[in-house]
This record gives sequence, C-alpha cells and structure tokens, in this order.
Amino acid sequence: MNNKKPKQAVYVGRFNPIHLGHEAVIAKMLEQFGTENSLLILGSSTADFSERHFFSFKERTDFIKTIFPELPIVGLPDFPTDQQWLFELDKILLAKNFDPAEVAFFGGCPADLVCFLETGRTCQVLNRFDGTTPIISATQVRALLSNNKSIKNFLNPLITNKVKNLFAEKHKKSRKR
Repeated sequence: MNNKKPKQAVYVGRFNPIHLGHEAVIAKMLEQFGTENSLLILGSSTADFSERHFFSFKERTDFIKTIFPELPIVGLPDFPTDQQWLFELDKILLAKNFDPAEVAFFGGCPADLVCFLETGRTCQVLNRFDGTTPIISATQVRALLSNNKSIKNFLNPLITNKVKNLFAEKHKKSRKR
C-alpha cells in the first residue's frame, strides 16, 4: 500500500457520455486537488464505433470541456493486458509531471478502481451507489437514448441536447449499415 500523501488526482474513465455521477466525482476531485493538480484520463480513446464506444474521443472531450473547461484531459487507448495498460498510463502521468506514487485515483465505485486497488495505489471512491450521488451509468444513458427515453435527470443541461442530437444522428447512420 502506498503511504505517501497524494499530491495530485487522476480520474480514469470512458465517459461515454459524461453523466451526473461522473460530474460528482470530478467536482470532488477538483475541490480537493484543484485544476492544476487534477487530470482526467479518457479511456478507449482510439476505440472503433460500437454500442459501447458510441461517442468518439473528440466528442467526449467536447462534452467534458463544456462542463469543465479548465480540466486537463488526456486520451488512453485500450491495451490487451492490465499490466500493459498500467504501464502506458504511468508513462502518460510521468509525461504530465504526475508521480504515480503520489496520485489519488478517483472513481465512482470500488469496481471502477479494482485495477488500481490490486496494485496498491491510493484510491478515493465517491460511491455512486451509496445515496450520495445519482445511481447512473453511461450504459444506462445510452440505453435510454436508444429507446428514445428522457435523459433529463442524468446529464448536465449544458450537454443534454448535444448528446441527444449527436446520438440520434449516429444511431440513425449505424442502423443504415
């Protein structure tokens, strides 16, 4: 277990799309560490379009920057093994002057942080299932969009229409294939 007091914070996720649960975690991270000591790692940054990877890296970055314009964002592709993924993540952190040994990894539930917990990294969970944040997932948001249901209480109003319109456009194109 890491005994150093964290000096910086990192939140790793796909944010496909960013929802109010993600926002609660980001807000807590920024409150504790400030923008200058926080970093958002946008996973699956090069993934091909699919139901799971519905929004591109650029689209997801645009959604996040609409809500958190000052938050630094870096992409991280998928890798075949957790070991390789962690190695590449650490390379990104070091390039950004973030010491992996002095970073607190943030997440919305323990399952989101299992890779970090198993390797003895410092983690902070803002548990989205304990009643302090909305019980929500990006998968749930995409399912609501697929079924033409309201996402009003799941996404920030600043991006709700952008997400709905882009989803509708892309969903329509994907069904024609």
